Parts: sequence; C-alpha cells; structure tokens
Amino acid sequence: MALFFYIMKNKIRVFLGAYLNVSNAQNLNCKALAQHLDKDKFEVHALSIYSRPEVKIPDVTIHNCFWPHRISSYLIYFKNIVFADVVYLPKGNKLGVLSFWCKLFNKKSISTIEGIFDEAARKNAIRISGRNFIKYYQRFDKLYSITSFMKDYNSEKHQLYTEDKILYLGTDSDLFLNEDKHISALQKVVMIGNDLVRKGIYDYLSLAKQFEDLEFHIVGSGNDKIDVNEELKNRNLNNVIFHGLLSQDKIIELLDEIQLHILPSRSEGFPKVILEAASAAVPTIMYDDYGAGEWIEHQKNGFVVSTIEQIADQIQELLDDKSKLQRTSKNAILLGKSFDWKNKIQDWEEVFLGEF
Repeated sequence: MALFFYIMKNKIRVFLGAYLNVSNAQNLNCKALAQHLDKDKFEVHALSIYSRPEVKIPDVTIHNCFWPHRISSYLIYFKNIVFADVVYLPKGNKLGVLSFWCKLFNKKSISTIEGIFDEAARKNAIRISGRNFIKYYQRFDKLYSITSFMKDYNSEKHQLYTEDKILYLGTDSDLFLNEDKHISALQKVVMIGNDLVRKGIYDYLSLAKQFEDLEFHIVGSGNDKIDVNEELKNRNLNNVIFHGLLSQDKIIELLDEIQLHILPSRSEGFPKVILEAASAAVPTIMYDDYGAGEWIEHQKNGFVVSTIEQIADQIQELLDDKSKLQRTSKNAILLGKSFDWKNKIQDWEEVFLGEF
C-alpha cells in the first residue's frame, strides 16, 4: 500500500479543462489525450457535464459538473486547479478567473492555438476577449501552435508568439483503417463537416453540378445557415445525397464506399477529418489557404489546390487516370497512420512533463 501511494505521488497530475462528453474539436482532442496519456506517468483529470451521456475512460478521473452548471463548473475548476501540477485549458471559457487561480496557486498553465487569425477569426476573437485579444493568450505559461503555418502566420500578422515546438493533433487511425480497400475508379465523393457554409458547401455544390455522373455525398450540419435539402432542390441536383449528422460508425461505413474527400474550406486549423478519411484510404482535395502543404504532399497522399477550377481539373484528371487515384489512396493510408496518437502523444507528454 505504501508503494502504491509513493507511485501515485510521483505521477504528474494533469487537469484537462474540457468536457469529454461534449462533441467539439477541443473537447474531442482532450478526450483523446485522456485516453492516450501514459497512466504510469500521469494522473489524468477532466470534466463532463450533467446534461450529456456519461463518459468513462479507464484510469481517468472525470468530474461531472452538476446542475446548476454556472455554479458547479467554477467549483470543479477551482478544485482541479488547486490539486493539479499542470493545467491544460484548450478553450477561452472563464479564462480570466482560471488564469488568476493558476497564478495564485503557482500551477503551470498551457494552451494551444488551433487556427489562423484571418479576418473572420480576428473579429470573433475581438468579440470574445476584446480588441487586444493577444493579451488574452499571454496569460498562459506556455502557448503552442498545432501547425507550423499557424505559428508563422499568427506571429507575422498579429505578433502572437508561440513556442518553437509544434503540438500536432493525432487521430485514432485504427478506427478508420481500411488497408484492404480496392479502388477501381472514381464514382463517389464526400464532404464532411459542421457549419457547412463556412466549410465551403457552395463550391462543393458547384462541382456537383459540373460532374453530374459522380455521386456527391454531404455529411454534417448547416448550423441553421443553410437548408441543404432546399438548396439541392433549387439547384436541381439529383446526384447529391445529404445525410445530415452521422455517428462515427456510420461515417466509417460510408467512407468504405467513397473514393475521394473534398474539403473546400478556406479557413481551418488542422482538420482531422482529412486524417480519418486518409486512414480509410480516401484522399482529400483541399485549398492551400491555411498551410495544408505542411502535411499533404500534392498528388502523392492528397491534393492541395488554390481555386475551384483546380479542384475541377484534379477531379477530371482522376477520372481520366484511375491509377493516380489508386496510388494516392494507398499513400493516404500512410498519412493517416503517421498521425496516429501512438506517434504523436509523446510530444504532448514531453510538454506536460515540463520541468518535473
């Protein structure tokens, strides 16, 4: 028993300040961290919220924020910050008071920048945290970018400086892995994402109109900014299938039928959907605005273009040359596997270990 308490005492207690039973990018990333961090090194604590289904992860302590959430969340954040060695806060919620508590109790605080601050993102940051939003991020002891492009863009445009080390996000490639998939020809393509207008659905629908012999699938939500079914009716698009929101299992089933993923968004951070699709042997065509060339090698494991005309040209090229699609599909699997959490978690562990 004494040995048990000695071992527990010498673990680094990490508090992941996110709700593991709420599905958005930061929460899902923290859920993956909670699953993959080495429990021999770390004692992991995180949050859940009473209004969502219960979540359990072996050897992870999940603190449920009860009703009323506005009160309980502060109490549970306070408790976890007081007892933590390292606090990871991936979102800006309550940052004023949370950063004060971290300083007050001398806790190491860490966060990540997960997007470029283009004009739209800059306006949103100002809306949330005020015109001098850079100071908002300077409250942390350490701040990391999740891509090199992001680091360079934000430092050059906004003097928002982050650590030299890049903290890439990982994916659970085994869930999507389809190494036995055989692609004979390009027949079906897919677009996956929420906030479909921001993700570029109008470009996608224009491509569907241009390639009427292909079957175009859409997975996700318009977030009340577009009625997708009405849009399909108005455009007379009979070759487009709108699935709405799908579970992960259903997405995996759909990807088994798909040969190409198109992500026509002009502003992203690090879209993990391309890694999930890649693991399923489905390469992605995407725009180059946010540094996709950092992880995709054009025409080897995916396609990075600048204009919708170039997307159309690339689709036509894949229709004309089946072997190119087949090669890219095989290489995409290697891309997905290279970003598996098994290969990326060590970088995060090194950051959380810090000076301990």
